[in-house]
Amino acid sequence: MSQHSLLAFLTGHIHGDWRDRVRQMAENKDLTITFKGPCEDHELSDDIGTQIRGVSQSDVGVDYFPRLKDDLGGRVNNLRTGIWIAKSDLLIAFFDEDHKNYRQWNTSSDIAEANRHGIPVIVVHKPGLRHPLKELDGRANVVVDSLEQAVEVLAYVCGD
Repeated sequence: MSQHSLLAFLTGHIHGDWRDRVRQMAENKDLTITFKGPCEDHELSDDIGTQIRGVSQSDVGVDYFPRLKDDLGGRVNNLRTGIWIAKSDLLIAFFDEDHKNYRQWNTSSDIAEANRHGIPVIVVHKPGLRHPLKELDGRANVVVDSLEQAVEVLAYVCGD
């Protein structure tokens, strides 16, 4: 089977192994896809801005440091995400109903960023999230119920 190489950005929470599962399923189907996404090391993702700038809590105070840390880290993470989404051929947005305690604002923002660049979007969520995500589903090219179905879409797109 002739296949085309794609660069796919995987957006969704950074907890758990869902990205590893997608990579493995794609590999099992011999798909030539490079996957990118946000930094999957949560601690590094949170700390990257203050690490790069060399700013510590003792520099700015205990009350201000959490805001500064979030601002600096968020800016570096947004830069990474923006660059990779713009270079991507496709974005897969995973809304994990099993991790309801993680607000997925970034995932929604990444869909908008992909739309801004004309990057096709696959949204993945179980039927229980259909109503709350109906506007985001409307911004997707394809909506599926599972990561397995998303990989089936990739296999179809990459196949002959």
